Amino acid sequence: MSAGHELDSMFYPKSVAIVGASPNPTGWGGTSFLTRLIQLKFPGNLYPVNPKATEIQGLKAYPDVRSIPEPVDFVVVAVPAAVVPGVLEDCVIAGAKNVHVFSSGFSETGEEEGRRLEEKVVEITRNGGLRLVGPNCFGIYVPASGLTHWGARPTGSGSVAFVSQSGGHGEELSDYAQGLGIHFSKIISFGNACGLQVNDFLEYLAQDDDTEIITMYLEGVRDGDRFTQLVREINLTKPVIVWKGGLSDSGARAVASHTGSLAGESRMWQAFFAQTGAIRVHSLVEIIDMVMALKYPHVPQGKRCLLLGGGGGNAVALADIFSGEDLDVPPLSDETRRGLAEFIRLAGNSIRNPLDLWNVLDDIQLLRRCLDLVIADPVIDMVVLDRHAGSWGNEDRMRQRELNDYIIDFAKNNIYNKPVVVAMRMLEHDPDIIAAGARLRRDFALAGVPSYSSPADAARALGRLVKYREFLVESSGDKGPAR
Repeated sequence: MSAGHELDSMFYPKSVAIVGASPNPTGWGGTSFLTRLIQLKFPGNLYPVNPKATEIQGLKAYPDVRSIPEPVDFVVVAVPAAVVPGVLEDCVIAGAKNVHVFSSGFSETGEEEGRRLEEKVVEITRNGGLRLVGPNCFGIYVPASGLTHWGARPTGSGSVAFVSQSGGHGEELSDYAQGLGIHFSKIISFGNACGLQVNDFLEYLAQDDDTEIITMYLEGVRDGDRFTQLVREINLTKPVIVWKGGLSDSGARAVASHTGSLAGESRMWQAFFAQTGAIRVHSLVEIIDMVMALKYPHVPQGKRCLLLGGGGGNAVALADIFSGEDLDVPPLSDETRRGLAEFIRLAGNSIRNPLDLWNVLDDIQLLRRCLDLVIADPVIDMVVLDRHAGSWGNEDRMRQRELNDYIIDFAKNNIYNKPVVVAMRMLEHDPDIIAAGARLRRDFALAGVPSYSSPADAARALGRLVKYREFLVESSGDKGPAR
């Protein structure tokens, strides 16, 4: 939580009113929001608002916000668009400052009626001093305060924030990330942004003690100069990851029909990334890949990679993939190569970089000797293990589990504090092997070791991590990402 910010009462409310909740337990929108808060035992007071009901899900219902017997910290509005202005006026009279409008049907429709309604919403919001999220969005998701009426059912609270114009992206990301052990401090879906803007949320998250990494999905931004200034300042202490949607012609048209935003030109955004050092990604998966790299306790001091895998052709491919992300794959020192030659049979293997050593990846004693040697080489800044998901018998599974446990321990505790990451490789079509690979990746991630679905994903994340570190060094002289 921040230190006395006015938005604290929005993110950490003690009371929530849901306008549009229905006695019908299968209803959507306001009803489903209320149901989730009840099921997940929201710790504050809940007030369903519906002029046609006296009780909803065992709670006393109120005809309007003014009738609620205490000032309400947060109001969720889920009624038809035409009714929204009247509800907002009621909130103003009741002194309820924090409002989330879930309802759609405004400027994103492209129709005159929708634009007129949105203008009315903006007018009421400004004149009434409302802190409005939306309309046309899922709103606020905060596991620490129990405000989780949408998104994945949280299994923990974390240090990553996600600010998004798409509620659907927030839903998907909360579930996908949690499966890899990454939890959120806050997810903010802000839709058409008739009230609070992305800059308002950035200013809050910049001083939020619970947030260490800020991730974003954006379609359009108002006051681009202030946005650029904020991101550059914040990025020096809290990494900022941005996925910008709508840069193609077809994407821009989709943006206009989604949130009514202007997407902006590609060259303008290129300049933004160059000026701010923000980490650019292109999907939800890439957001989490990048978060995983940033959360790792060891920071690469350079861009020189040791690649350990198996197969001559695969070694060539690995070298090309990592070099393509502006990472170096340098030759090992003569001393390291002589040490490897003492226990590695050269026939059928390669002790150059990338290392083509299938037998090492199947023998814990050989792997230990190998990693102890290569991690100490001064020409290496980080190690990437190309891990293959296979179909193993019971004995093989036990051996593989021992190997993986050793890799986890080595990655987290090597005395040189060099990053060690795992890149999965699954070419098979066998669904059992694919599932085994996904489980293996998840096991590494849950144990705190960055793991990726492919070498290309690992290379992309590490390349961006190195560039972010270079930005910090150039901008402020720091030796690595803030922790």
